[in-house]
Amino acid sequence: MTSPRLLLALLTVVPLAAGCNFSFSSGGPDYKKLESAIADELNKQYAPMSQQVSSVECPRPSGSPKAGSSFNCIADLDGHDVRVEVKFTDDDYNVDFATLDVVFDLAETGKGLSKEVSQEYGFDVRVDCGDGLKVVAVGESFECEAQDPTGDKRPVKVTAGGPDKDDTWEVVGG
Repeated sequence: MTSPRLLLALLTVVPLAAGCNFSFSSGGPDYKKLESAIADELNKQYAPMSQQVSSVECPRPSGSPKAGSSFNCIADLDGHDVRVEVKFTDDDYNVDFATLDVVFDLAETGKGLSKEVSQEYGFDVRVDCGDGLKVVAVGESFECEAQDPTGDKRPVKVTAGGPDKDDTWEVVGG
């Protein structure tokens, strides 16, 4: 297959949508409150996978942040780092935050791809992506392995789409 295909309801975890808004206290940034808000929002996103963020750590800039400034926080999801970009929207410490990574449940991704690839090619194809979680930067790719009924194997390239773009897949070399 030469053109990428969209994954339709395949992945159980998507990046936090851009525009999640959070307001700091008016006396200055409350980083603990921000970290808690990020964890709460991510935990809502990861609930379908029965996963919980164990911690979120944000840097503490030396000066007061201004509108337009940003930094990245790190959320720990089952030992995997998930990057969250925090942008200050005004000088009152209101922020928007969005994930920079997509979390894939590899077993569920393989099951979904098996269905999608089989449907596309018109015969049964089994796709194996492994087990566990995989965190992939938006726009980056990883490979799974597809096998047809004759035993022929081909890689399937999966590209993380992000909050504004769907994830895609393509069978490589076939």
